[in-house]
Amino acid sequence: MRYANETLKKANGIVYTPQALADYLSVSMLEAKAETIDNRIRILDPAIGDGELVLSLLTHLHVAEHDSITIVGFETNFSVIEDTKNRIIETYPTINIEIYNHDFIEYVLDEVVDLPVFDFIIANPPYIRTQIMGAEKAQKLSKSVGLTGRVDLYYAFLLFADRLLKDDGIAGFITSNKFMTIKAGNTVRNYLANNTRISIITDFGDTKLFNAAVLPCVIVFAKGKTEPHNTIFTSIYQNQERLEAIPVNSLFDVVDDAGLYSMEDGRIFEVKKGALSYQDTADPWSLSSPISDCWLEHINRMTWKKFSDIGKIRVGIKTTADNVFIKESWLDELDTPELLFPLITHRNAGQIVSNQAKMWKVLYTHTTANGKKSAVNISDFPNALKYLEKHRVQLEGRDYIKKAKRNWFEIWVPQNPAAWVDRKIVFRDIAETPQFWLDETGAIVNGDCYWIDIFDKTSEDELMLALAIANSKFIEVYYDTKFNNKLYAGKRRFMSQYVNDFPIPNPNLNLSQQAIHLVRQILNGCDGEDLVERKNALNQIVNEIFQCSIVW
Repeated sequence: MRYANETLKKANGIVYTPQALADYLSVSMLEAKAETIDNRIRILDPAIGDGELVLSLLTHLHVAEHDSITIVGFETNFSVIEDTKNRIIETYPTINIEIYNHDFIEYVLDEVVDLPVFDFIIANPPYIRTQIMGAEKAQKLSKSVGLTGRVDLYYAFLLFADRLLKDDGIAGFITSNKFMTIKAGNTVRNYLANNTRISIITDFGDTKLFNAAVLPCVIVFAKGKTEPHNTIFTSIYQNQERLEAIPVNSLFDVVDDAGLYSMEDGRIFEVKKGALSYQDTADPWSLSSPISDCWLEHINRMTWKKFSDIGKIRVGIKTTADNVFIKESWLDELDTPELLFPLITHRNAGQIVSNQAKMWKVLYTHTTANGKKSAVNISDFPNALKYLEKHRVQLEGRDYIKKAKRNWFEIWVPQNPAAWVDRKIVFRDIAETPQFWLDETGAIVNGDCYWIDIFDKTSEDELMLALAIANSKFIEVYYDTKFNNKLYAGKRRFMSQYVNDFPIPNPNLNLSQQAIHLVRQILNGCDGEDLVERKNALNQIVNEIFQCSIVW
């Protein structure tokens, strides 16, 4: 859980682990431990909670076969510590157990306890952003492990594990899968790849195995260096195509077997098996197989340019006070403010063209003066000033505005005011199917969308071809094969680092010219069956351009 502060449980990112997932992690860890397990064992759970992970590991270790087992746990909620201790000792009375009522990260950072090294580290750490920790703790963390920016606390748990493992020890974590693909995960990906030997990654995707706002994955590693081709990578996501599938009671029964499986609730999941893949250790991690690798190499050979060559991808504006700056209608204001501009949001999303929904409006307080972005002189706009004054307390409460020495009435991220008048490709950041459309209205783009600030050197044909590729079924397959960063219900995150890499074929090819012609026809206006026919034709042409078929 992240960004929650309604209760203590939410504020600390606590999500207890279901038994089936705990058992899967425990068995995976023991299978990864090639060496004989010692008779004297030390186990660390740095976020022990109700003890489900430790109990599972003890069960699969066969406690009676070992001379001594010591458990060390950390738990910030004092009220659960005794219950957890009693629960474990009741089942395994011979083990030694010590649970510290402290934050594990603070213990390691402050070196309050000289912790020994462990045979096993098992954890489902909290999922909270470093902003929630407070500045002092975040700074300590950054200094210790080099984490910066908008990162999750569980990154630190992963990085500290290496320090506390025996040379032949094994660590197993249940975490959010986000660290494998987003830019903020660069540090942890690079560190794990170069300092640990990852044996297993299982991305449980949108299976909703437990009540958490994240998509979970399991990662098992030892000390060493990762050889990607030796890392077993499994991904499990819903398949929306409703293809024929084998009925199963539990996904854990088939996690080792690639295929399509149907659950009792009607959901169909696809299990993919392969190896870990990345070009550079800090690059996004993905699943590879001989078939997918060959397919991506073929697409590479067919690529003439990438989207990063035709324009700069930018985020939409972020006001940090949408209730003040953005409205569907401003008619309820007696004196309509000046500085109102049409605003593109996800409500306007479409493929190639917008869906023609009415645009909302934003009170936009920025302009360009002498070629530079600046805030407007708000006193020149009396109605806007009068309106903003009504919300001054809220707007002045944005401390980061003050720290940046900005005016109290400014939008936090206005982008470049001069660029809005130019035509641009806009796209939704999260969508089940890609939605990229050309905007020539001069409207401002909101933060729930991205937009491509098109380079002057980009030709008309390149632009039309980019629209054809970005909205195709082909790009869905390309995305899923190369990035595989789906959210719940099959939704994809069209982040800049992914879209930058989208391929564009040579526009001079005969098939490319056919695609360009179809895009122009759609832009010139067509609807109903004509639109459906042209989109279907585009899909077929794009597939033919890349000479591709569905992989896997």
